[in-house]
Amino acid sequence: MASALLTQATFLICLVLFARLFTYRRGAARFRRGVSCLAMLVMGSAGAAVIYILTGKLLIPPPAWPLVLLLAVFSWAVWQSGGNLAGAFRPGGWDGVERRQLERRSGNQRPPFRNPPQPRKSP
Repeated sequence: MASALLTQATFLICLVLFARLFTYRRGAARFRRGVSCLAMLVMGSAGAAVIYILTGKLLIPPPAWPLVLLLAVFSWAVWQSGGNLAGAFRPGGWDGVERRQLERRSGNQRPPFRNPPQPRKSP
């Protein structure tokens, strides 16, 4: 019973992961060959898992529930980043653009981060 439930959950999660990565539109995002190859590898793995589950060659045993949970969290991160695999690995998907735009609108410009000048000691 638990094996069938985990197998069905894995099937749906992999199907969603594959579909989201497959339908990703880069738009203005920067092209990175390494991330693109990684996305193809993840898509191939998710697609293979879906095919193996459909043909009955892959059954998820009950002790593998942490892996299914990890797959679900990873799929959620990819979904939240809009299918951008690089965005799924970025903490919070935040790059500071929103903060800088808010500071410009409010007029509270902070100086760039620098080490404060140290007072010179006289000899």
